[in-house]
Amino acid sequence: MAGDEEQVEALKKWWSENGKGVLAGLGIGLAAVLGWSSWQTWQRSQAELASVRFEQLVNDATAGNHEQALSQADALAGEFPDSTYASLASLIAARAAVQSNDPAKAKQHLEWVVEHAPFPELVPIARLRLARLMVDARDYDGALAELGRIDAAPFHGPVKELQGDVHHARGDRAAARESYETVLADAELSPSTRIRVRMKLDDLGALAFSPSS
Repeated sequence: MAGDEEQVEALKKWWSENGKGVLAGLGIGLAAVLGWSSWQTWQRSQAELASVRFEQLVNDATAGNHEQALSQADALAGEFPDSTYASLASLIAARAAVQSNDPAKAKQHLEWVVEHAPFPELVPIARLRLARLMVDARDYDGALAELGRIDAAPFHGPVKELQGDVHHARGDRAAARESYETVLADAELSPSTRIRVRMKLDDLGALAFSPSS
């Protein structure tokens, strides 16, 4: 019994000296657990909200409601700038802007993707579309510069094809021919792309031998 009493007294003494610290530690631990749980819940709710808005944007763009699609894209970029949804929304919004004859707005959305895309795979897509906008605006130097910034292997063919288009538009047939032939040298080129680029190359040859050229 004496031993038990001594242990009780020792426990009381230890608790008086350390009890507050233990409770404080437990409190911090519980707060951390509850805080992390709340953070995870908040993240899930934000992701769900971004998903809903993205789905609405896709529906608006598909239905030709370009103004609504652009508005949804702006909202996603403003509220969820680090999400993939925001970058995908901006790519869709850029297409909607082009269809609405607003290339400046399209350029704004594509540049936003270049600066904010959470995955590097999205950046070459935006740069390629930016280059196409520049070709449409006859900014050939700008288009070539933008294409020069794309070094992702899967985009080698599209980059070379658009470079050929730029050279063709500028009247540099030799450079255009070289670009198109580089594209056609790819054994894994899709049949539809091969036909399209072959037609461009054939058209280039016809122009080269045209009496008016």
